Amino acid sequence: MQVTTISGFRANIKQYYDNVLFTEEPLIITKGDNGAVLIPLKEYNAMQRSLEILRNQPAMKEMAEAARQMAAGQLIEVTDIDAL
Repeated sequence: MQVTTISGFRANIKQYYDNVLFTEEPLIITKGDNGAVLIPLKEYNAMQRSLEILRNQPAMKEMAEAARQMAAGQLIEVTDIDAL
């Protein structure tokens, strides 16, 4: 993960932007005690989708129940997906 100051970012914005897109690694831009993070758009979109799932309580309960069933060995074998 890269870190730069706001001044360094301003001076080399294209280089930092291109590097974030190429490496897909976040860039932390600091200014005093504050900061911001530059990430690729596809990473931001993936994070938003993950948050939507995590906020969906019925879906989270269903996944927790499925994990419990798997841990307990309560599995079914599906050989014909069209039969479901």
